[in-house]
Amino acid sequence: MALTQDDLLAISQLLDVKLKAEIQPIKNEIQSLKSDVQSVKTELLAEMQALKAELLAEMQALKAELLAEMQALRAELQAEMQALWAELQAVKASLEAEIHKIKLFQENVIMLRLNTIESCYLSTYERYKDSTEGYEALQADNEIMKAIIMEHSERLQKLA
Repeated sequence: MALTQDDLLAISQLLDVKLKAEIQPIKNEIQSLKSDVQSVKTELLAEMQALKAELLAEMQALKAELLAEMQALRAELQAEMQALWAELQAVKASLEAEIHKIKLFQENVIMLRLNTIESCYLSTYERYKDSTEGYEALQADNEIMKAIIMEHSERLQKLA
């Protein structure tokens, strides 16, 4: 038995109706799943926005706290630097006073003593300089006397 075109068309329509009837609950379930997914997505977005706002608020609080700590640290460091600067200025003033004392001591004591020592050495030098010329003449005379004494000694020994 051979099926005609109309028979095949009727069978196709019956299958389409039956298939549509079978597919419709699946489509409904898919649609339900889509709406569930959309509601979950909406909930997640709302939660993400809430978390984002919460994190932003926490970050701003942390930022404010860090800024306050930094300002307190800056003030503390400035106070320490001012104390160190004052101490440094006191040390500088003390050193300048000591240097001034040392310069005065050099000028009033050491230079006077050096001048006294210098004048003493210069006068001693002048005396010795004059006496060295006499010393050289004395040495020459001594050499002549030695030669004469040796000659006289030899003559005396020959006579004896």
